[in-house]
Amino acid sequence: MVLTADEYDALPPNNLRELVDGVVRVMATPTFWHQDVADALKNALRGAGEHGYRVSGPIEVRLGNLLRRNPDVVVVRREHYDRRASRVLPEHVVLAVEVVSPGSETDDRREKPVEYAEAGMEHYWRVEIDPEIAIHTFRLGDNGYLETGVWKAGDVVDAPGVRWARILVDDIIDA
Repeated sequence: MVLTADEYDALPPNNLRELVDGVVRVMATPTFWHQDVADALKNALRGAGEHGYRVSGPIEVRLGNLLRRNPDVVVVRREHYDRRASRVLPEHVVLAVEVVSPGSETDDRREKPVEYAEAGMEHYWRVEIDPEIAIHTFRLGDNGYLETGVWKAGDVVDAPGVRWARILVDDIIDA
C-alpha cells in the first residue's frame, strides 16, 4: 500500500518504521549491541553542545514527501532543536550516523548514503559492529559522500569538518 505524505504524517511517531517511495518499511528490532553502540555514540558526542549542536536519535528525517529515514544518531544545530518534534528536516542535520546490523546492511551501506547526500546532509558516519567496531566517516562532496577515514580500536575519530566530534573508538567498544 502506497501512502501519501499526509497519510504517513498522520500516523503516530515510530522510529522502527521508515517511508521509502511511499511504502512503509518496518525495520528489524535492534539488538542489544546495536543499541549499546548507538547509545555510546550519542554519549560520546554530547560535547557537541559546546559547539552549538544537539545530539539525539533515532529520529525521523524528512528527506522528501515519500522518503523518511530514522538515523540511529542525529546531530542538529541547536536553533533547530525542538523538544516536542518527532522529525527534523535534512538541512538541520549536521551529522547522521547509522549503526549497521542484521537487516539494515544494504540500506546503511548503499541506499541511505545516497539519499542523505542528495538531501544535502553534510556528514554521514557508518558504524560497522561485526566482527569489530569500525567507524567510517564521510563528508559531502560535489557528487555524493567522500570517505574521510576509517577508525578502529585504539583510534580517535578525527574527521575533517567535525573536529568537535572527536571520540575515542575504545569508548564505543567498551559500551
